[in-house]
Amino acid sequence: MDMSSWKWLPNFILLLCLINLVSIVKSQFPTQIFFHYECLDNGNYTSNSMYKTNLDTVLSSVSPNIDTNGFYNSSMGKNSDRVNVIALCRADLQPSQCRDYVKNATVEILKKCPNQKQAVFWHEFCMVRYSNEPILGILANFPNESGHSGQNVTNHDAFYQELNVLLDSLSAYAASSSSPKKYAAATRDALGNWTIYAFEQCTPDITSEECGDCLTKSAQQIRECCDGAKRS
Repeated sequence: MDMSSWKWLPNFILLLCLINLVSIVKSQFPTQIFFHYECLDNGNYTSNSMYKTNLDTVLSSVSPNIDTNGFYNSSMGKNSDRVNVIALCRADLQPSQCRDYVKNATVEILKKCPNQKQAVFWHEFCMVRYSNEPILGILANFPNESGHSGQNVTNHDAFYQELNVLLDSLSAYAASSSSPKKYAAATRDALGNWTIYAFEQCTPDITSEECGDCLTKSAQQIRECCDGAKRS
């Protein structure tokens, strides 16, 4: 996996409840994997602590036990030593790909946040998060990150008219899905012989209402951060 600094993070917005990818290129995936991480300020642990032992154990369980829907959650320990973890892969990945991505992410998250009791690591294909507080079934809109390609569309108004229709339809579908994978993907033609590709996904542990709210916020963030960008 080719890792790079987060400041080069391209082509996607990810909130903890979702992965939302919008692309207007002929190739569906970038050639490099860019990542982002946050080490949250909610206490530290030491290398010889029980929290560290529990964290190492629970993170090592993610890759071999993540289910075929690309989701995993687990907890270990009691009281102040309790560690909670969730992981999510993009819904279009094969199980073997998912396991490889989350295995790498569980290693990287410890490198990037070596002493923090709360952290999240994500890229285009997976997310891993751990915390000393409950996180399963709790909507989290922070932290988040956005980025774009730096290339703009030629017909801004027409592009966003089609993009808004596409994102709204995908949000409704993903949020209301009865599938364990709360995701939707589709394309829509735009002026100039362009095709807009979009993908939206929520973690399966939140409610349909929370999923819809998160996806709506993500779409709004695309409009605010990446106005006119071909990829965001």
